[in-house]
Amino acid sequence: MLCCTVHNGGCDPNAACSHDNETFAVVCTCKTGYTNTGEAPAVICSDSCTVHNGGCDPNAACSHDNETFAVVCTCKTGYTNTGVAPAVTCSDSCAVNNGGCDPNAECSHRVSDFAVVCECRVGYVNVGTADLVKCSDGCYVNNGGCGDNAVCSHDFKTMMIQCACMIGYTNSGNGSNLMCTDSCKVNNGDCDSNATCTHDSVTFAVVCSCPIGFVRSGCGVTAGCVDSCKVENGGCDGNAACAHDSLTNAVVCTCNKGYTNTGFGNSVYCTDSCQVNNGECGSNATCSHDASTNAVVCSCKNGYVNSGTGSAIRCTDACQMNNGGCDSNAACSHDASTNGVVCRCNNGFVNTGCDTTVKCTDSCQVNNGGCGSNATCSHDASTNAVVCSCKNGYVNSGTGSAIQCTDACQMNNGGCDSNATCSHDASTNGVVCRCNNGFVNTGCDTTVKCTDSCQVKNGGCDSNAACSHDASTNAVVCTCKSGYTNVPTGGVVTCIQVTTTLAPGTQKAHLNSTHVGSTNPGFQQGDCPVSVNGAFGWHFVLTGTSTSIVSIRCVFNAAGVVTSMIQVPSDKHAYVFTRTGDTLLEASAVVNGPDTEFNLSNVCNSI
Repeated sequence: MLCCTVHNGGCDPNAACSHDNETFAVVCTCKTGYTNTGEAPAVICSDSCTVHNGGCDPNAACSHDNETFAVVCTCKTGYTNTGVAPAVTCSDSCAVNNGGCDPNAECSHRVSDFAVVCECRVGYVNVGTADLVKCSDGCYVNNGGCGDNAVCSHDFKTMMIQCACMIGYTNSGNGSNLMCTDSCKVNNGDCDSNATCTHDSVTFAVVCSCPIGFVRSGCGVTAGCVDSCKVENGGCDGNAACAHDSLTNAVVCTCNKGYTNTGFGNSVYCTDSCQVNNGECGSNATCSHDASTNAVVCSCKNGYVNSGTGSAIRCTDACQMNNGGCDSNAACSHDASTNGVVCRCNNGFVNTGCDTTVKCTDSCQVNNGGCGSNATCSHDASTNAVVCSCKNGYVNSGTGSAIQCTDACQMNNGGCDSNATCSHDASTNGVVCRCNNGFVNTGCDTTVKCTDSCQVKNGGCDSNAACSHDASTNAVVCTCKSGYTNVPTGGVVTCIQVTTTLAPGTQKAHLNSTHVGSTNPGFQQGDCPVSVNGAFGWHFVLTGTSTSIVSIRCVFNAAGVVTSMIQVPSDKHAYVFTRTGDTLLEASAVVNGPDTEFNLSNVCNSI
C-alpha cells in the first residue's frame, strides 16, 4: 500500500498527498495555483494560469500570489476591473468613467500597448501635463488665441473656437488672420461722412452722431446725415421758416409773416398772429390776413370807426363820433347781436324815415303820437315821453302804459249808479247820469244816487196805497190797499176807505208781519203745483182753526196786485204765482174761521 511519506504517495510534485478517512487510500490534491489536468484517477497538476488563463477574464493577466501562489487576475493595460470581489471582470477602461479622462476629453487607447490615452475635445485645451490631462474651455485660455479686442466663442455644432471682433471693433486683417481695430478708425465706423463716430459708454457700440444742423435720415446705426431743414422743416413749426446759424450751423426757426412766436426759450411755436393779442389790432378791431402776403390786417368791428391816422388803426365807438350818424333827436346805441349802430329816436320822437335812415319827428305830429282819436297827445315835462290823456267823456281802458280811450258810458256805466242811464253832455261831452224809470235821485247833481222810487215817499203814492212797479216799464204803480178804493183825481191815485160786509163766519186775515218783504228766490224753497200764471210760486197756509181761505190779495214789487190762487191739497192752502222773481210787499185774505193771521210757508220756482 502506498504511503504519502514515500514519494509523496505517487502524487504529482505540485499535489498534496493525503489519505481517505475510511479506506486510507492515497488522495492527491493539486496545490494552490495548480489545476488538475489529468484523467481520473490520475492527478496531473498544471499551473492554473496555463489552464483557461487561470479562470481570469480574457482581458486579464493571470499570475500567482508570491506567498500563497494563489491565482491572481489582473486586468490588462486599457482595461478596468468592474467585477465584485473576488470576481475580476475586465471592461474597456474608456467605457468606465471615461477611462479616468477629464469630462471634456476623449478616451482612446495607444496602439502599441492599448494604454488609455486622454485627448481634449475640440474647443478645449490641456492645461495639465501629458500624463495628467486637464481640459479647459479654449476661450478661457489666452482668449482662444483670438486677440485682445475679439470675442472667443464656439461653433454651435462642432464646438470649434470662433473669433469675432468685439462691439465697436472691426476686422482689419486678411483671411483667417483676425485683427480687431477700433471701428471708428475704419471707414469712420461706416457712419455718414457728415457724422461723428463715437462709442456707446456702456456697450461700446458705434454711435454715429450728426453734427449741429444735420439730422439722421434712414434707419439703423449707419443712417445718413441730412441738412435738418430738409427733414420735417428742421423740427420747426409748420408755420416757420428753417435756416442755420451762421456761426454754429444750428437750426434757427423764424415764424412766417402773419404768425407770432408763442413758445418759451428756444422753443419756437408759431401761432396765427390774430390769435395772439388780436394781432395787436386792439379789442375793438377784427384781425385778418392779407390774401397775398398773409400780413396782419386790422379792421374795425361793427359799431366802431377808425379814428387813427395812416396805418395806425384806432377803433372808436361809432356813437362817440358824430352821434354815429344818427338824427340829432335820436340816441345812438348798438345792436345786441351785431353791435352795428342803432339809431333810436329819443322819447317823444318817432322815426318817419326808414330802417336804414332814421329821421326823428315829434311823435304828437305823427298819428297823434299813437294816442288814438279820443285822446290828446302831449309830452312829459321831464322825460319828453308821449303822454296820452283821454278827452272829456272818455276813460282809459288800457293796461299799463297802453292808453285806450273808451266811451266812459261803456266802462262801468260811466261811473253812474247801476239804476241810472249814462249819456253825454251835448256841449262838453261830459258824462251825464239819469235815473231809470222807477228810480229817483237821492244824491246830488254831481253824484247821482238812484233809489227805488217806492222807497222814497212811497213813490209819490197815496198813503193808503201800495207802491209797486210796472212789469214792463218799471214805472211806479200805485194800488189802493185793502179796504180802500181809488177815486181818480187828474190821473193821481187817491185812496179812500170803503165799507165791506163779510159773510157770516168769515174773517179778514193778514200775512204774518215777519213774512212781509220775502223774496222769491230767497225765501225757504219748497214744492208747488204747476200753473199757467207764472213760474214763481208763493205758498200760503192757515195754521190756526180756520177751515179755508176764501180769497186772497197779494201786492208784489214787480207784479203788483195778484188775487188768483190755486188750492191744494186742501182749502187751508193757497198758491199765488208771478211770472218773474219778485218781492212780497203785502198780503191779506178772507178766511172761514176766527184766524186773523196766515203764513208764507215756502216759495218755489221752475227756472
